Formats: sequence, C-alpha cells, structure tokens
Amino acid sequence: MSNDPRQLNILLIEDNDEHADIIMRHLRRIESMSLDVVRESLLTKGLQRLAETRYDAVLLDLHLPDSTFLETLPRVGKVASETPVIVLSSLDDRGSTIKAAQEGASDFLNKAHLSSELLARTILSSIERKESEIKIKHQLHQTAQLSELSQFALNEVNVEKVKLRCREILMNSLLVDYVQFVEPPQSGKDILAQRVTDDGVPFLFGELNFLGMAEQKDSLLKLGLKSGINVVITSKDAEIPPIVMLVYDHRDRTFKYDEIEFVKAVANILSSVVTHAYLEKLLQQKIESLKQAHQKKDEFLATLSHELRTPLNIITGYLEIIRETQPDSEEYFNAMSIIDSNLKIETRLIGEILDMSRIITGKMKLDLSFYALDDMIDSSIESLSLAMAAKKIHLEMHVAPNLGRMWGDRDRMRQVIWNLVSNAVKFTPPEGRVKIFANKVNDLFEFSIEDNGVGIKEENQSDVFNRFWQEDAAITRQHMGLGLGLGIVRHIVELHGGTVEVFSAGRGKGAKFTIRVPIQQVRAVESAPVEKPSEEPKPLANRNLQGLHLLAIDDSEDSLNLLQHLLKKSGATVEGTSNPQQGLDMAKKDGYDVIICDIGMPVLDGYSLIQELRNWEEQKGMPSTSAIALTAYVGQEDIDRALSVGFQAHMAKPLNLPLLKQKIIELAPGDSSLPAAQP
Repeated sequence: MSNDPRQLNILLIEDNDEHADIIMRHLRRIESMSLDVVRESLLTKGLQRLAETRYDAVLLDLHLPDSTFLETLPRVGKVASETPVIVLSSLDDRGSTIKAAQEGASDFLNKAHLSSELLARTILSSIERKESEIKIKHQLHQTAQLSELSQFALNEVNVEKVKLRCREILMNSLLVDYVQFVEPPQSGKDILAQRVTDDGVPFLFGELNFLGMAEQKDSLLKLGLKSGINVVITSKDAEIPPIVMLVYDHRDRTFKYDEIEFVKAVANILSSVVTHAYLEKLLQQKIESLKQAHQKKDEFLATLSHELRTPLNIITGYLEIIRETQPDSEEYFNAMSIIDSNLKIETRLIGEILDMSRIITGKMKLDLSFYALDDMIDSSIESLSLAMAAKKIHLEMHVAPNLGRMWGDRDRMRQVIWNLVSNAVKFTPPEGRVKIFANKVNDLFEFSIEDNGVGIKEENQSDVFNRFWQEDAAITRQHMGLGLGLGIVRHIVELHGGTVEVFSAGRGKGAKFTIRVPIQQVRAVESAPVEKPSEEPKPLANRNLQGLHLLAIDDSEDSLNLLQHLLKKSGATVEGTSNPQQGLDMAKKDGYDVIICDIGMPVLDGYSLIQELRNWEEQKGMPSTSAIALTAYVGQEDIDRALSVGFQAHMAKPLNLPLLKQKIIELAPGDSSLPAAQP
C-alpha cells in the first residue's frame, strides 16, 4: 500500500496578511498531505482562479474588501459548486456557523483555534463529504433521468425516437461526445448468437473487431475518439437483431463503475423498447394475417355456396323438366345426362372439401401398394377426354415407354394427375394446346403438364398451392372452383416424399406444373407389397338380384325408400327400417343374405349396430351375415373402422347402383352366379 502524501490544490482567499501567514504555516506543517496553496486577498481574484483552475478545497474568509459578509459565500458557490468551501472566521459564533452551512459551506473553523491537525482533518473530511454529496446528487439526477426515459419509452412506440432520447441523456449525463446505435454485420450476429443470453440483459463488449465492426472502429479513431464503452443489446427472441450502443469521448478517460451501470441501465430500457416494438410488429402482422384469413374464409364460403348451389340449381331445374317430359323422349334423356353430370360435379366438390379437412387435421393417410404408372396416367387423362374434346384442345403426349411400377397410393396419385390435367383444361382457351410429359429421372417419377392458357402473375406463383387461394376470387371471375385442388396436389405429393413446382412467364403466357416423386418409398420391414389392379373394378354385367333377401337400414326415410326401390327393381326382396335398434332386432330374427347399413345414425350408429350383431352371432355360434356400409363417411379411417367392426365392404354415398349390386352378389352366400337381367 502506498504511503505517499496525497496531492491537493488549495485556494486560500484571505485579505489579512497576518492571518494568511498563520494559516499558511499550519498548512505547511501537515505531513500527511502535499499541498499546493495559492492565496488571493480579493474575492474577485479568487473567483477568477476558481473559473480557470480546479481546486480540491477553498479556505475562505467571509470579510473581504470587495464583498460583504452575506454575499461572499454565495458568490463562491456559483463559480465552484462542486468544490468544498471551508469558512474561516475570527468570530466564535454558532449562528454564523449554521448560516455558513446553510449557504453551502462544507465546514466552519475559528481562526483562533486553528492547528495543522485540525486543518488536515477538516480539509479531508470536507473533500470526502463533497465527493459523497456530488455522487449522491449525480445518482439522484441519473435516477430522475432513467425514470423520465422509462416513462417516455412507455408512451413512445417509435424506436428511433427512443434512441434519440437515450443519446441526449447519455451525452448530457456522462459528458461524452459520441453516442450511436449500430447493427453489427452477419458475422457479428453469428458470434452473438453463440453467447447464451437467458435474460436478454445488455452486456459490455470489449473489442469491436470480434463483431466484424473493424470498419466502424476505424471511423471512431478517425473522429479522434479515444475512449468509450460498447454495449450489446440482444433479446431472448432470436428474430430480433442485436444492436451495439457506442458511447465514446474525445478525452482519454476511464469510465467509473456508476457511469457504466448508468449506460447499461439506459441500454436496458432501450432493449425493452426494441423487444416491445418487435412484438408489437408481430402482433400487427398476426392481426393482419387473421384479417386476411377471415377475408379468405368469407370469400371461400361465398365461393363454396356458389359452387355447391350451381349444380343443385341445375339438378332442381332439370328435375322439373323430367316431371313434364315423356320418359322415352330425347329431352328426357338429355335432362338425365345433365343431372348425372352435375351430380358428379357436386360429388367432386364435396370430396375436395373432405380431403382438405383431412389435410388440415392431419388425417390424410396413404394406402400404399405397387401399381403401374402407365395405367395410372392413362386412366387419369381418359376421364377428361370428353372435356378436352368439348373445348377442341390439342393434347400432346410425351410419355416415356415402360415407366414401370411405383410404390405409393395409386388412387391419390391418380387424383394428383387428374387435378393437374383438369386445371390445365379449365384454364386453356378453346382450341388451345396442352402438353403432358412423363418420365423416370434417376429414382424419381417426373410428370409435367404445360398449357398455353391464361398463365399466372409472377408475384402469385408462390401462392398457387396454398389452400383456398385463387388468383381471381372476384364475383366476376371466369373460372369457377373452390381453390382447393392444387393445395391437395401439393399435400399428396409431399406425403409421397416428392415436390411440386409451377412456372409461368406471366398472364396470358400459359403455365407449367411439375411433380417429382420417389418411385420406391422406404417402407416398414413388416409391410408387405400389395398388388392393386391398375384400374378400378368395373361393374359386372347388369345382373339382377333375383332370390336375394336383403335388409336395408338408414335413418333417412328418403335414402331408405330410394335404396329399397332400386334393389327391389333389381329383383331382390328388401326389408327396411329407419330405426337402427329395430334394424338390429330384425337382423337377429330373420335370415338375410346381405345387410346394407348406414353409419351416421342417432342413438345406435352403424359401427355399434354391426359390432353388436357380430357379438350376438358369435355367442349363438351362427355364421356372420354379410354387411355393406353405405355411408357419407368416406375417409380412410372410416373405411378401416367399418371393416374392423365387422362390415365386409364399405361404399360411399352417393349411391353407385351397379357397383352396389356387384358387391351384393359377391357377398351373398351360396351360388352367386345369378342369372343376368333380361333386356
């Protein structure tokens, strides 16, 4: 520990030469301090000294030739408010002592009782008290500034305005020359990302070079800035970019602990504002996104209503025509054809809605098997041949020979191809051109379809696979649809591990869609390849159901009556009920060849009905009665559940009579080679 005497500059303002000599002798005898004492006999001279030089303490006589007793101390306080003033007086007056303290004196000494020891002790204690007073005053001032800054930050959402206020406060409080806020380059952000900041509190950073800010450092040096503090403001949210707060001064100074803490406190307030502003921005984006989603929902519901009502309107209208038309007339058959066509449109729309519902809820699953790519493509395109012929569209096929087989869901991939081709046909003008390309590229099945139709704006091409999105959603749009098809395409392709992309040179310049799907998906070890027929099973020849005893159960009276009518017309004996419990009782009492049962029914649904029937049959040791689920619940999970509870087959509504008859014949006990219906 150093024993060197403390170096102090003392200013003595005393007009009496004798008193001044006594005071100087006492000061010279102080061994614990090395004093540099300057004496002035007039107050004006002393004030001039204080204005030009910093003194550690002032020894002041109040009775001076150029100042009154009451004016002297206040005049010194105005010039040297941070310098301790020790009043020297010839009077031993307690009242004067109190008044001197009130006027700002650090201490009061009687000249008659002076000693070197007393002077040394008084000077040191006055300096320490003044330093403490200044520090407390400064801390109170900083606290007030931080409080004011916090209040300002609470009411101000503009981050740049808060930065300006922070800059003003730091420059005025710390007497620094330079305060700036800089976002580091990416290299610096990467370095900061490696630092664990659990609380997001600002922290000091020593070397700017490590943050990739060497150029910024050079600029500070060129400005003549010699010393400073670098404070890094980060956030717990990685999305908020860090900020480096630079606090620099032209003086070669060392920042004290309280100054550093003040800088960090200012940075902490700014950090809160930056985080709040970022979260506010995110909230506004979420609100805007919700508004857009709400608008899209309204547009979709309006489109859905229109698209569903249009076929229904046509069906309703042509049913009126049928009622007034002879069954064997050409008008009757045309009306029936139009009704059939619009029923298929309605079925497809409902299927798209159900598929999108499965996608949103994560319930769409793939039924994997090996299938022939050639047959799948041909069947998909063949079903749209009439639509292409109606618009006189020229189709170019560039399909590589012997594409081979693929492991995947044949029906879903057929849906993908059908949607893409249907989309091209819809948006291609009459007598337009559609090109189809199919090939194997490495281990991928690549399918592209190109048209010369309306095309897609460049800014919209990233949205075409979003669900419910339509480039033209206005009520005046030329092309109808729900905007679900391409969203379904993307999801099915991605479920297969593939990709889908679109390219268009712009409006009126056509579009090209391309999918790439792995030909052989990796599957579980226990999964055995299942061969599927390349085509959907075609109905048998028009066979009648003569001699078969059937039970129909459906809670809808209209559906039940329709089903009974059609099956009876095909030669079967049909009993039916709209009461599920009654249906179960009938199935137990009477021997039926096949039961056709709905699923969604009140009190006792179709699953429970058949399960109870199977339990009863097992208890009685009776063979299981064949049962077909005929239902509007058509998801894969619905099919799996129906088969698991005891149905032998699952068929979707609306009713496909030829396929239903075929399934009944297949499931009927005994000899199913029933006679064909006579023409």
